[in-house]
Amino acid sequence: MILCKLKLENFKKYSYYSMEFNQGLIGIIGKNGSGKSTIFEAILFALYGELKNKGYKEVIRNANATTKDAVVVELDFEFEGIEYRVSREFRGKALSANAKFYKTDELITTGAKEVTASIINLTKMSKDAFLHTLFASQKELTSLSSLKNEDRKKMIRKLLGLEKIDFIEKELVEKSRELKREIAAFAEVLLSDEEVQSKTEHIQEYKNKTQDLETDVELRAKEVDSIKLLELDIKKELESYQKSKEQKQDLYSKCELLKSTINSHIQRQSNLSEEVSKLESKQTELRGLESVKSEYVVLHDKLKEQDKLKEYYIRKQSLVEEQTNLREHYTKSRDTIRRLENETSQHQEFAQKEKEFESQLEELQKQLEALNNKERELLNHIAGEEKLIKDINSKIDNIKNLGAGSDCPTCTRPLLDEYDSVLASLECIVNNTQRDKIEIAKQECKEIQKSKKTYEDKKTIVSKEHFELSKTINLMESKKRDLQKENEHFEKVEAQGLKNKEELFKLESYEYDKKTHENLLEEQKELKSKYEYVLSLETMLQRLDSIKEELKQTSENIEKLNNDYNEKELKYKSVNYDEVKHKQKQKESDEVSANKEQKLNQLNELKVQIAIIQGQIKTIQQSLDNNSIQLAKVQDKKDDLIDYEKIKISLGDFKTKLNAKVAPRISDIASNMYSLITKGKYQHIEVSNDFDFYIYDEGRKFPIERFSGGEVDLANLVLRIAISKTLTELSGASSIGFLAFDEVFGSQDEARRMEILEAFHTIKEQYRQIFLISHEMEIKEMFESVVEL
Repeated sequence: MILCKLKLENFKKYSYYSMEFNQGLIGIIGKNGSGKSTIFEAILFALYGELKNKGYKEVIRNANATTKDAVVVELDFEFEGIEYRVSREFRGKALSANAKFYKTDELITTGAKEVTASIINLTKMSKDAFLHTLFASQKELTSLSSLKNEDRKKMIRKLLGLEKIDFIEKELVEKSRELKREIAAFAEVLLSDEEVQSKTEHIQEYKNKTQDLETDVELRAKEVDSIKLLELDIKKELESYQKSKEQKQDLYSKCELLKSTINSHIQRQSNLSEEVSKLESKQTELRGLESVKSEYVVLHDKLKEQDKLKEYYIRKQSLVEEQTNLREHYTKSRDTIRRLENETSQHQEFAQKEKEFESQLEELQKQLEALNNKERELLNHIAGEEKLIKDINSKIDNIKNLGAGSDCPTCTRPLLDEYDSVLASLECIVNNTQRDKIEIAKQECKEIQKSKKTYEDKKTIVSKEHFELSKTINLMESKKRDLQKENEHFEKVEAQGLKNKEELFKLESYEYDKKTHENLLEEQKELKSKYEYVLSLETMLQRLDSIKEELKQTSENIEKLNNDYNEKELKYKSVNYDEVKHKQKQKESDEVSANKEQKLNQLNELKVQIAIIQGQIKTIQQSLDNNSIQLAKVQDKKDDLIDYEKIKISLGDFKTKLNAKVAPRISDIASNMYSLITKGKYQHIEVSNDFDFYIYDEGRKFPIERFSGGEVDLANLVLRIAISKTLTELSGASSIGFLAFDEVFGSQDEARRMEILEAFHTIKEQYRQIFLISHEMEIKEMFESVVEL
């Protein structure tokens, strides 16, 4: 695979960007934050529809783009001599994805997921494999030698994709342990063969016993049925006796109730007669007290009249006091109004004068602005004339420097004899301009400045007078507002006084005598007890008619109840009921019921025994059934355990073979490249099956940590490239023709950076494209082509 062209629209920090990729050693150079790494993020995104870290909708759209603007990433690349183009587009607020895949400008696939599947099928590489194979960072290179053994092994296994096998192997071990624990747990609860045989025999014994009990139940059920028939006949006879008994008891109860009711009515009749006699005597007494009520009513009316007069008297006194206060407010408010009217009498005159001051100030301001404009015009005119004099003086100096044989600066002809006259003419222009124009303009400026001073002084005086006048007017306006409030208060006081005067005039006709009022109250107090007694008598006598009516009704009820009692007594005596026979029949019924209950209890006991035995059979059978189910589960788990053990063995063999193949291949590729870069100084780099690194120096093997920093950097570089090549071979992607390294120079000094660049130049023939991303601007001359951001 060779990268050809990349186009971005609204992708992350790029509003629009397009670039073409050359072949050879290519530098992607730019300051931090310039978007270097974004270029390769875009390449990854174009191919697989994902960023390096999953999730893109929050960050993919350019910050300055709107939801209506589409996000577009388009990549052209060459694979096995054929040109391809992949285009991904995202639109709307939800960033709905769409993708297209072209082969030599012919559309072959559409749809985001479909295009990703086509890319993976073409390159034989997933996103993670693509990242680990073709991209490397400074952190990965330094980690190859700087990390501890265990951490370095984990990193390399992750790059090679071997951590997935480790994960599967770990999961298999955990599953096997879990299955063994479950099988052991099942063994503790399963039944032995002896227990199964014993439970089966118990079930057969319980079934035989149940058959015997069921036969006995049938015989006892027949006995119970015959007793029930006898009990039914006795019950019918008892119902007849009970009915007669209840009828006689009912009639007896009714007779007793009537007798009690008659006695109650007789007592009520006596009480009512006595109450009528008492009320009639009260009625006679009331006739002798009839004058008390009329006297009390007259006295009450007189007291109401005195209360009203007292109320008028109190109101009159209150109004007199209020009028005294109002007169004081009236006098004070009238004096305040006169004072404020006097203090604000000149307000109109001062307001007119203020307008005149404002007109004067406006006129003075206009005159000052006119003088300022005229002064600016004169100054501009003087500046223009002085510039002209400066230009002419410059020409004079140039002519003097050139001499008489020079060309005229105006017409370009030789000056010759005209030299002196040209100089004189130019000097004359300078003198006339200085005297006739500039001096006159300066004199006019002085006159204008004097006029401005006069107007400004006058404006200051007028402004001061205007300010003082404004203060006086503001004070007067405040007093005018006070005057308005005081007028309103005066009007309210005057109106209230008139209203009170009218009310006092009406109250003058009412006279109140306190002594008379007190005498009437004393009379009412003496008469009140008699009046209340008369009212109580009237209340009592209101019941007289109703009591007489009730007495009459009670006498009639007594007669009616006596007739009803005689009738019920005859019926009671006519009912035929033999209590002795009834008790004998009841005793016979109790004996039959007891016998039936005994037989039923015996029958139920047999049924309970049958139910208990059937429950025991069911419990034992459930235990046997559950044991069979658990046996089947245990067998399934044993089968699974055997399968897991087989997979673990196969996976272990696969890991051994893969390690034996991967480590030597990385070692061969790294050794060839390291020998080429070091010009034969170091012939071999060994990578053990546990991914420990060694360098051979003069035939002896040494750990990589023994060597200098520059040699270690180069070793890390070739090892990382060897891992990429091995990954490419393992994935079957033999046509990947580029590598990309992100900030591999880190914080190294210039000498070590140059060694790494020379190493890349040495191995560049093995790859058609090698991209180096860096913020070091001074190394860009070392690249065959540069993309500067």
